[in-house]
Amino acid sequence: MEKRNDQEDARDAEAKAAFRSEAEKLIARCESPLETVKALMARNCELETQVLALAHRYPGLVAISYGPAAPVQG
Repeated sequence: MEKRNDQEDARDAEAKAAFRSEAEKLIARCESPLETVKALMARNCELETQVLALAHRYPGLVAISYGPAAPVQG
């Protein structure tokens, strides 16, 4: 596995913070735990669809696998 650099770590930290902020806003709009779960699941499906679309459009960018292997950048 390739060693990560500080810039990649910083981008990951920014992305995690952005996703957390988005999730917190989504949770705040929901009135019940069930609505919260449904909203988070719907958002997860949207994100997965975007990833699959990118993988389909740019096959060399990322390889999609449903196994236990770690993600591999192209």
